[in-house]
Amino acid sequence: MSAKVFLYSVLFVSVACGNDKQTQQQAEPSRQQIKEQMVRVNKVQTYNEESQIQDFLERYKYPVKTTDTGLRYYIYKKTEGVQPGEHSIVKIDYTVKLLDGTVCYSSDSTGVLEFQIGKTDLPVGLQEGMQLMRTGEQAIFITPSKLGYGLTGDGAEIPPNAVLFYNVKLLAVVKK
Repeated sequence: MSAKVFLYSVLFVSVACGNDKQTQQQAEPSRQQIKEQMVRVNKVQTYNEESQIQDFLERYKYPVKTTDTGLRYYIYKKTEGVQPGEHSIVKIDYTVKLLDGTVCYSSDSTGVLEFQIGKTDLPVGLQEGMQLMRTGEQAIFITPSKLGYGLTGDGAEIPPNAVLFYNVKLLAVVKK
């Protein structure tokens, strides 16, 4: 059983089970208790993700910068190209992996990805990272789950609470 599943099981049991001597009404957690439990679970999740990211960065020695949202990025090939804006349409070559190296998606299999920043359901971490690049540049992004697919994953290749590693090349800014 994974640590996350165990943690969620303990959390569920601790919230759901009350003292046998209490009445049913008293045994049900209040909104405040539920909120406090959710905050605790979120803190544990955030701590676990930060640990995973730090371990990954120490292993691979990427000289990343961190944005205010928590996106880690490293532009390893720089150019003087056009920088996309908040609603630009971009074309990218990409690979997205889990931190264990599992490839989830890649333009090798799905083709070049074209999307409008701010007008897509793609992860906000990817959209934020694109605005840091210029055409022709290549970068890596490491997105905590809150900037990726969050609690649910994508329902296909990306599991719940996944930290994602993107390797991206900005091919074009179709519309600025």
